[in-house]
Amino acid sequence: MRRLIEKLNLNKPVPFAWCGLTDPRYLEMVAEYPFAAVSLDMQHGFFDEAAVQHGIAAVAAKGKAPLVRIPVGRCDTASRVMDFGALGVIAPMINSVEDARAFARSVKYVPRGERSFGPRHAAATYGVSIPEYLDGIDNASLALAMIETREAVEVVEEIVVVDGIDGVLIGPGDLSISIRQNRIPDVYGPESMEAVSRIIGACKTAGKHAAAFALTPEHANMLAGLGAGLISVGIDDTYLDKGIASHLNGLTFI
Repeated sequence: MRRLIEKLNLNKPVPFAWCGLTDPRYLEMVAEYPFAAVSLDMQHGFFDEAAVQHGIAAVAAKGKAPLVRIPVGRCDTASRVMDFGALGVIAPMINSVEDARAFARSVKYVPRGERSFGPRHAAATYGVSIPEYLDGIDNASLALAMIETREAVEVVEEIVVVDGIDGVLIGPGDLSISIRQNRIPDVYGPESMEAVSRIIGACKTAGKHAAAFALTPEHANMLAGLGAGLISVGIDDTYLDKGIASHLNGLTFI
């Protein structure tokens, strides 16, 4: 269970995949690439609870860490996907210390949180006993609060020190929208970079993990240079588009 945490503790950037498509065989194929984790997106992707359960099993079977982004404000879903075997939960739109505390309580067991007891399926997923799972999961999993508004940036130093919050994940699209007050995002544009640096710096100071979403290798490399530790690289659209394009680009008859 601790493989992802151990990779992050090496203080080197760690790539992970971001998926909204639910087909288990597709998720297995993504997990075969050198990603440390695969995130299953319930907020903007097509995952419901049944699809998340199957997706977690598919990713874990490949030895990769299943992460789940829950819908906005659904702390009950955070606890549920942990019971399914998730090794990390990403919560969108964490805009206050109160939001962060409620989220952390749903992911961590007592005394750090209030996660309800129901670990049988998760323990079986990793081939450990229930006591072993209970002893280890709080330190083997990630509760990542998404920072993606001006309001959240203003209190990010307070959010990252909340007990049970293991780090934050930068959502660059909504962060840009919030900062620029323009519904069309300018992902990692110049107006957002001061906030991005502040978020990563707050994580470093607090000894927490700085994660970030990146659509392109260029953005991923930039984030690694700024000190982000866990970086998503691409999404389903780019995986499929570039894969198909690589085949068509080699044809001489079109």
